[in-house]
Amino acid sequence: MSSDLVALVRRRPDVHAIADGMIAMGEALELRGGEPDPTCLHDGEGRLLVSIEDPVQVSVEGEIGRLLGAEFAARVAEPVWWVDVRASADVPDAMRVARKFADSLVRWLGGMVYPEGAADAPARSWRAADHDTGADQPGDAYQGGVIR
Repeated sequence: MSSDLVALVRRRPDVHAIADGMIAMGEALELRGGEPDPTCLHDGEGRLLVSIEDPVQVSVEGEIGRLLGAEFAARVAEPVWWVDVRASADVPDAMRVARKFADSLVRWLGGMVYPEGAADAPARSWRAADHDTGADQPGDAYQGGVIR
């Protein structure tokens, strides 16, 4: 059995880039798989820690509420990209890595993580910010010391 998280993000995520970033920042992980198979993160001993499904765009009004509940959906505006992140059960550190991955998606692309979704995080990437502001260039999304 696994523990599941759902990252709901504003722009189509590059799952491999986020995982590569985690590895570059010191996570002892091995990246395997990907399109069309799930992307998998393994520990140094080769054990599967996290399985990440390909992102799916959700643009149907009310779909998030049907799947995750009206209270959570009230804080999410469609369209969003839905990313299932599954932590292997009974493997030390799997849930921590899964949560870190999902939180990283939200940090860079804006959005929320379910369950325990915090308030909608501002996008830290100008590419994500242009989704809301129409900015085409990095400088267009950066205004007054704040990445919008």
